[in-house]
Amino acid sequence: MPDHDRPTPLVERLSSGLARPFERSTDERVIALIQRQYGMTPARVLRLATERDETFRLWVAGEPNGFVLKIAPPGDDPAELELPGAAISHAAGRDATLPLQRFIAPLPGTSTRGGAALDDRATRLIRYLPGRMLSDTPTSTHQWRAVGRMLARVALALADFDHPAAGRWLAWDLANLDDMAELVPMLPNDEQRSAVGKLLVDFTANTLPSLRLTPRQAVHNDFHGGNLIVDPDTRGFVTGILDFGDVVRTHRCADLAIAMSYAIPPSVRSDNPWTSAVALAAGYRDVSELSVDEVSLLPQLVRGRLAQRLLLGSWMSATRSENAAYTARNLETTWRQFLRLSDSSPPRGALGH
Repeated sequence: MPDHDRPTPLVERLSSGLARPFERSTDERVIALIQRQYGMTPARVLRLATERDETFRLWVAGEPNGFVLKIAPPGDDPAELELPGAAISHAAGRDATLPLQRFIAPLPGTSTRGGAALDDRATRLIRYLPGRMLSDTPTSTHQWRAVGRMLARVALALADFDHPAAGRWLAWDLANLDDMAELVPMLPNDEQRSAVGKLLVDFTANTLPSLRLTPRQAVHNDFHGGNLIVDPDTRGFVTGILDFGDVVRTHRCADLAIAMSYAIPPSVRSDNPWTSAVALAAGYRDVSELSVDEVSLLPQLVRGRLAQRLLLGSWMSATRSENAAYTARNLETTWRQFLRLSDSSPPRGALGH
């Protein structure tokens, strides 16, 4: 193969992770797997849309809420597959009141590998947490503040967590955003390519050097409305935390900025677009203080996360056309959020310090 046809190191990394192809599992294979590994027979199986692994909702007699089954792509690193469960177990041990999912152990003498029928792919069975998703819930600034408090509790519970895979290279780690510059041509039009390209230049020159001086630890790294179950009638508001699949050792202020990015409203309104995100940050700091340097980085880290979502979402939708409906579903909304922040900053003094 000529050198100019070879994939770049970044594309090789992304292709082996986010875009690795595999054969989709049938409902019959899923049922047989659950019978063999867990001694249960699902009455109903529903495939859920996901970014890279296969995920199924399972209804089982005698289990009112049922389960979620995750089947990893073939060839995934066993240490990385162990990481989410290890992080959840550690966090639960540090704060038993966190509303976390629980993994189900397979029957004695069985393996968490799928066997020949599933190319020996790793499987994980998790108790389903019922409730209303934050992404489907109108949310007040008071409730966004509660989201921030819950994120800080998770971060504190993971502060001393370590694992062989926690230091992995992850495309969704904001500290790796400078690696994504070559994906700018994947954006759909000149306006996006110009705006995101300029942000990356500034982020690489001015944000990353300062970010690399701030504290690092294992963090959830994906605290958004599709991963949070809420109940407006409860005091704490957040009643369930899902999907520790992006856990990574990175900068703790980046973890907060990721959550803040999802609080930016995409629609054009008269109020400042930072209002909900600032409330979330205030809630975080009710529980866990940040340094002056960490706080000062938050606005540009939020913009960086929106750029990261545009870049990786555009690349994945182009690379895996069979899953494009899922990976491209939020690109228009993310672009509107990005535009809302392009000429806007948090109100002076809103983030403190």
